[in-house]
Amino acid sequence: MRAMGKRSGDYSLSFALMWTFLQKLCSRKWFPITWTVFTVLLLCIPGSEIPGDGLFSIEGLDKVAHVILFGGIVLFWGFYFRQNPADDRFRRLLLWSVLLTILLGIGLEFLQRYAIPNRSFDVGDIWADTGGAAATAVFHVFWTGKKKKQA
Repeated sequence: MRAMGKRSGDYSLSFALMWTFLQKLCSRKWFPITWTVFTVLLLCIPGSEIPGDGLFSIEGLDKVAHVILFGGIVLFWGFYFRQNPADDRFRRLLLWSVLLTILLGIGLEFLQRYAIPNRSFDVGDIWADTGGAAATAVFHVFWTGKKKKQA
């Protein structure tokens, strides 16, 4: 029973360390910008350059990647926007980052359809992009808001 409590404490410590790391990582614009550019570049890779076997052959893995990439955009920009605790514009900025991230996802799908060889338009990818962006916005509004009130 004691070991179980110790593990729980280890998770709390790990979470606190990760939280601090993310806040420091996103204290300047360079990381959210880099993640956004990284996402765009990954989605502009021609289909012939993406392996079709191994890990890439797992059904639905591309949707998980979209959730992570587009969720990451909102997550990192949200941490950046939250750096100024007196700033009452946080929720508005977060909403704009979600909307712009979703539009980026839609735009990249059209770009893949019309301009990137061996890539196609997939509505499922747009839903995954939207889900990742919305989930991390909810995280920022409810989870980080709760942490802020406790401090």
